[in-house]
Amino acid sequence: MARHIAAALNVDITDPSLFWIAGVTGDGQILVANNYGLAYIPEHVQLPPQVKMVSADESIPASTRGTWATYPLLALQEWVRHHNVTLQAVIGTEANLKGFDLGAARDILTPEDMPESGKMQGRSRLEVIAPAVATKLATVGPAGLAELLPPTPADATPPPDNRINLLLEVCKPLLSANPDRAGAHLKAMITYADHLQAVALHKAQTALDPELQRAAITDWIYWQHISVLTTDALPAMVS
Repeated sequence: MARHIAAALNVDITDPSLFWIAGVTGDGQILVANNYGLAYIPEHVQLPPQVKMVSADESIPASTRGTWATYPLLALQEWVRHHNVTLQAVIGTEANLKGFDLGAARDILTPEDMPESGKMQGRSRLEVIAPAVATKLATVGPAGLAELLPPTPADATPPPDNRINLLLEVCKPLLSANPDRAGAHLKAMITYADHLQAVALHKAQTALDPELQRAAITDWIYWQHISVLTTDALPAMVS
């Protein structure tokens, strides 16, 4: 199961330089981590209910999780240490596991292992990082969605969509061998999250279709959480 999940996560990737690693603990838990920020999950990705995303674990302080940013193998290692369990196996491509030894079995994914589609059934990204919030949002009827939003500004001009340039800034530190790259990466992720939060809010305030409005509100709340979480993690990286 963990192998199939790891393979699915590593196809259909559109974010530059993003990759995923999976792990299996001695007691059978399936863990996943990627090299983007904290609790970052692409919009199209759903995680099966039994999968734990280590950087979204609220039982571990954000300042601690921030030190794992851009290093998913470190994230797996530190998560199992925090929870006092053993890491039995790590799963990823050869390029992403090369040169690292966590004392666990290495399961290398090859191109032949990759499915045609990475689509999985499971939880949305908001359900993963804020399950109580996602559950509450699901109970709100179409007529109540607008009440979740701040007042619509008089100027309804949409914010400029600068996501591509900002995403490239998120990616740049990942190309560096500097061990302190995580701070720059997290700073860029905050800017990216704040921008997408503004874009989603405008969509939510101007949507005429309830389902489109619900989707935009979901994105707005997700990016709010990412911005706050990353801001909480950043001081440990730049102190």
